[in-house]
Amino acid sequence: MNEFIKLEYEQCMSLLKYYDERHQSFVKFAAGLSSGVPALLLAIFQLGHDANQYFWQFTALISLVTAIGLLSIFTVLVQLRLYFVYPVRQVNALRRYMLEHVASDFHENQMYLDTNFSAFKWSSAHTLLNAFVALQIGLFVGLFTYSVEIVRTVTECRFAIAVVTASIVSMICFGLSAWYLYSKSKAHPDISVHGRKET
Repeated sequence: MNEFIKLEYEQCMSLLKYYDERHQSFVKFAAGLSSGVPALLLAIFQLGHDANQYFWQFTALISLVTAIGLLSIFTVLVQLRLYFVYPVRQVNALRRYMLEHVASDFHENQMYLDTNFSAFKWSSAHTLLNAFVALQIGLFVGLFTYSVEIVRTVTECRFAIAVVTASIVSMICFGLSAWYLYSKSKAHPDISVHGRKET
């Protein structure tokens, strides 16, 4: 076996594992943040009247900060998915090459060979996890909206406004990430990641 091909295959497999583990660790961090903030707000609410005087102002501030933090994590998750796809394609290309030139008598291949798939796939676990974090962003934006509405007005429909806002923000985040992954993964990584123009 060609030493370069062997080394390239092994390095790409290690990159797959690395990017997948990084993706999972960021999702866990986002889940911890999303569960920790409501617990903090509940604890403050239970302190009594003195703490509750500015509770909704504090809730609006902490919700906005949390939403921004989750958005930054979400951005990293989307980029990690793109970084993950290229080593996968390389592994598939190397496997196909080896099956054609080195192991041509092996006819029972059960592993992937496709190199043209998109970074955005509905059936991907990464997609489901990204959607989960996008939902968390929407929920905190909705909580921010609800808190601001309580502080500013006495409108009866503030809960509905918060739910609609949360839904729209979640869909926008997920939709933009899907478009980004779909469009970027069409190109060679030198173009999509490094921004180099085709010659």
